Amino acid sequence: MGKRLGLLIGINQYQDNSFRPLRYAEMDARAIAHWLVNSRGGRWNPSDVQLLLGPQATRQHIEQWLTQLCLQAAGPDDTLFLYFAGHAFLDEGRAEGYLALVDTFYQQPASGLHLATTLLPLLGRSPARAIVCILDCFQTGRLWGQRRSSPFDCKPLPGPAFLAALQQLPNRFLLCSCRGNELAAEQGEQNVGLLAHRLLLGLCGGAADPTSGQIIFQRLSLYLQQSLGEQQRPQLFGQGLGPLVLVGEGNPETSAPAIARAGNGAGGEARPSGLHQVPPVPGRAAQALPQTGQLLQPTQAPIGIAQLSPQQPASAMASPTAEQQAALLLQQARALLQQQRPADALNLLEQVLQLAPTNAAALLLKGQLLGTAGRFAEALQAIELVLHQEPGNALAWSTRAALLANLGQFEAALQAVERSLALDPHNAETQTIKSAILVKMAVTQTPAGPAAAGPALANSSSNQATAGGTEMAATDGAPHGGQRRRRPARALLISLALQVVGLALGLLGAWLAIKHPGAPSVLPLTIEGLGLALLCVNALSGCYFDGFWRFLPIPFTSLLTALLPAYLLLTQSGRMRLVALVTANPRGFTAALFSLLWAGLVAVLPLLLALIGLLSGWLRGARRR
Repeated sequence: MGKRLGLLIGINQYQDNSFRPLRYAEMDARAIAHWLVNSRGGRWNPSDVQLLLGPQATRQHIEQWLTQLCLQAAGPDDTLFLYFAGHAFLDEGRAEGYLALVDTFYQQPASGLHLATTLLPLLGRSPARAIVCILDCFQTGRLWGQRRSSPFDCKPLPGPAFLAALQQLPNRFLLCSCRGNELAAEQGEQNVGLLAHRLLLGLCGGAADPTSGQIIFQRLSLYLQQSLGEQQRPQLFGQGLGPLVLVGEGNPETSAPAIARAGNGAGGEARPSGLHQVPPVPGRAAQALPQTGQLLQPTQAPIGIAQLSPQQPASAMASPTAEQQAALLLQQARALLQQQRPADALNLLEQVLQLAPTNAAALLLKGQLLGTAGRFAEALQAIELVLHQEPGNALAWSTRAALLANLGQFEAALQAVERSLALDPHNAETQTIKSAILVKMAVTQTPAGPAAAGPALANSSSNQATAGGTEMAATDGAPHGGQRRRRPARALLISLALQVVGLALGLLGAWLAIKHPGAPSVLPLTIEGLGLALLCVNALSGCYFDGFWRFLPIPFTSLLTALLPAYLLLTQSGRMRLVALVTANPRGFTAALFSLLWAGLVAVLPLLLALIGLLSGWLRGARRR
C-alpha cells in the first residue's frame, strides 16, 4: 500500500478586514493533523503531513506545497489528503470561487487561491491514486446569496465548470461544508468546529467498517452527512473507482464494495452505494465528552456510560442475613434511581457497603453515581475496589476509563478502555467511550504554538498528540482579536499610570485657564478635554479587556476628584476661597466654573464607563465558556 500524504491549512485572522476573524479554523486543522500522525490515531508518517496555520498560509507558500505534494511527492499508489479551514468568496466580476488565504484581499480576487485554475489542474496532473479535498469554509461576500440554491449550498464555490471537469477525474473527491455565512455564525463543540468534531469522531471509530475496522472515505462522508445539521452537512462531489482507505491496513480494492459513479451528470454529488448504512451519532456518544469535560452526565441514567452487567453475587464473607439485607437494599437503591432520586439511592448504597464492604455491584453503582455528580476522585476509589476483586469486569474498566478522562488522565483512560474492549470487544458503548476519549485527546492535547513552515509535523514523534498537557490554541479563550488579559500587577500599574496622567492633564488645563485668563481659551480647554478622554478610554476599554484589576483604581480616583468641588461648594471655608479667587481675578470666574464642571465629570463619567466595560467583559467571557 502506498503513502498517505496530507496538507492541512487553518486561518483565523486575515490581513483584510473584509474577512471576519474565525475562532476554530486553526484549531480544527491542528487537531486533525495531529490525530493523523498520532500512534493511537491514524498512524500516518509525521514527515508526510504538513500543517500551515495563520501567517504561514500565504498564497505563495500554499501553492508551493500543493505543487510539491501533488506533482513531486505523490506516487501512483499514494493517497493525498487536503484540508482547508477558512474563508471562501466569489469573484464579483465572474462569480468564480476562491479560497481566502492570509494575504488575500477581497477586492483583489487574484490574491486568493482560484479553484478552477490552481487546484483543478493539480488534481488532473497528479499521479496520486486518490486525492481527497475537504473545504470547511465561511462563505463571505454578497454573491453567495445570489448563487446558492439553499441557505448553506456550497456548489457556487467550485462552480459548474469545475464540477464537470472533476467528474472526468477518477478518485478525485471534493467535500465542501459551510462553516458559516451571513445567515449563520461559526459553531463549535469542544473547542473545535462542528465538522472537525464529527470528522474526528468518525476517524476515531464512528465511521469504521464493522468487519475490517478500516476508515473508508466514502463511509466517512456518509457518516458526516448523517451526523451533522443542515448548516455543516457536507456536499460530496466527484466519483471513485473503489473504496478509499484513510485509516487501517489491507487491500482497499476488496475491503469494501465499490462506489458507483455519480449518475446526475456534470457537477453531480457522489452517492455511496453498496455500503451498510451508518446510523447517526447516538445521543450518548454525542454527549460523551461535552464542553464541561464530563463523560458521566448528571441528567442521564445513573449507570452513566454503559449498561450494568448482570447482578454480581454478594461477598461470601458476609453472613447470610447480612447478604440478604444487602441484596434488598441494593434492589431498593435501583428502584430509587428509576424514580430519579440519586441522593437517596447513594445513601442506601452506603448502607449496603456497611453490611457487605466488598459487594462489587454496590461499589460499581456507587462509582457511577458519584461520577454523575462530578465527584470523580471518590468514584474512582470505588471502581478501583471493584477491579481489585474482579479484574475481568469489563464494565468496571470502561467506567474507570470515563472517570480518568474526566480527570484529564487521557493516557490511563485509553489503557482502561482498551482493557475493557479486550474483555468485551463487541460492546458499542465502550467503543463510543474510546472514540470520545480519542477526540478529546486530539483537541485538548494538540500543541498550541504556531506550526513551523514546511514539515511542521516531521520532527515530532508520533506520540506528540497524546503527550503534551491540556493547553489549547493561543487564540482560544482570549478576548476579541486574539488579545490576552494582562497579568494583574501589570494591569493595575497601567491603570494607575493612566489615571495619574489624565488627572495631571486636567489640572494643568485648569491652572492655565485660571492663572492666565488672558491667554487663548482653546489651549486649556483642549488639555482638559484630553485628560477627560484618556480617563474615559482607560475606564471602558481597560475594564472590558483586563477586568477587575484595571477597574480597581478608578473608584478611588473618582472619589478623590469629587472631593474638590464638594469642598468648594458645600463647605464655608471652600466657598470663601472660591469668592476670594473670583474677587482677585474676575476674568477667571468662567474658567473656575468650567474646572468645577470638569472635576464633576471626572468623578462620575469614568466610573460609569468602567462599570459598563467590566460588565461587558464578564458577559463576553460567560458566552465563551
